[in-house]
Amino acid sequence: MANTVRIKRRSSSGAAGAPSTLENAELAYNEADNILYYGEGTGGNNGSATSVISIGGVGAFVTLGTVQTLTGNKTFSGTIVLPSTTSIGSVTSTEIGYVDGVTSAIQTQIDTKLASTTASSTYAPIASPTFTGTVAGITKTMVGLDNVDNTTDAGKPVSTAGQTALDLKANLAGPTFTGVPAAPTATAGTNTTQLASTAFVTNAVANVTLTGTTNEIVVTGTVLSLATNVVIPNDLTVTGDLTVSGNTTTLNTATLIVEDKNIVLANVASPTDITANTAGITILGATDKTFNWLSAASAWTSSENIDIVSGKVLKIANTSVLSGTTLGSGVIYSSLTTLGTIVTGVWNGTTIAIANGGTGATTASGARTGLGLGTMSIQDAVSVAITGGTLDAVTISNTIFDGGTF
Repeated sequence: MANTVRIKRRSSSGAAGAPSTLENAELAYNEADNILYYGEGTGGNNGSATSVISIGGVGAFVTLGTVQTLTGNKTFSGTIVLPSTTSIGSVTSTEIGYVDGVTSAIQTQIDTKLASTTASSTYAPIASPTFTGTVAGITKTMVGLDNVDNTTDAGKPVSTAGQTALDLKANLAGPTFTGVPAAPTATAGTNTTQLASTAFVTNAVANVTLTGTTNEIVVTGTVLSLATNVVIPNDLTVTGDLTVSGNTTTLNTATLIVEDKNIVLANVASPTDITANTAGITILGATDKTFNWLSAASAWTSSENIDIVSGKVLKIANTSVLSGTTLGSGVIYSSLTTLGTIVTGVWNGTTIAIANGGTGATTASGARTGLGLGTMSIQDAVSVAITGGTLDAVTISNTIFDGGTF
């Protein structure tokens, strides 16, 4: 008996339509609608075909001799010969015949009409026409004048550009300026209602000497009480100790330089682990980044990852326990429950049970026995299921390859 290949199929008593899935390059024929389907591409679920397309059969393609109904747009090239009885939709074959000779019969009638003695006084040329009488039906939209209205001067709208220019002007009474307005600098000593520029004020106070006593500053003989908030725009040097007794000290500076080698936090009269609890450093970001001492954990804690630069290691008692790639040699115990891919090394542990993904054996024959596998020579000779892989130099005879049904 010769080998026979049967493709996947559906009988004529079944439903019309394509199979829901096919493997790549797999064929299937539906006798219900007479269409041959093909599995195209490999991007489908579990590597199946990306799509199932029709490639043959009278149910999907035009035949030469059978009566068929065509749907969708079709483009024909070359000369198409239609019988004289052809109709298109509601247009009859007689009406289609009227179009025959459109370049001669219909065009002749048009030429005759335009050649009459009244043509020049009845029709206007397309190029540079001149109209007479009252021309009706032309609107301002047709000539691109949508925004033109027949109003009085007072009623005419201000253009957008004009209004934008007006909006940039300040009122004479009580103007409010934005940006950096400039004004002329008055002569030194001027004492009028003239505006004082920053240059005038700077010159006026440039040589002022400040003296005073506690909570007071003397300016040219006048005693001024200090305001609630005092801003010193230039450098301030304190040669003695500086004591701040408030609750919050704010340093609005880009760089803080401290000569001392040690910074003391949680400095109270009787320090304990409780008074030190949560002491540390907080950096503001989208969320707070903290490094704090927690009394309950008796340890420093960090809210963020610790990234040690390449070449450096994590040490305990001056002994390396972890680098970027290696556990320290002193780490001999572990409670790891999950490992990634092990690419090198020698397995010196016990055998791995089948329940844990192993074979439960130390030899290939023992693994096959444990997994219930035999060799091909002792498989069921009538029905052997092989999924995946490649068979080389195999002779197959008297066999039916059946694609099944759908």
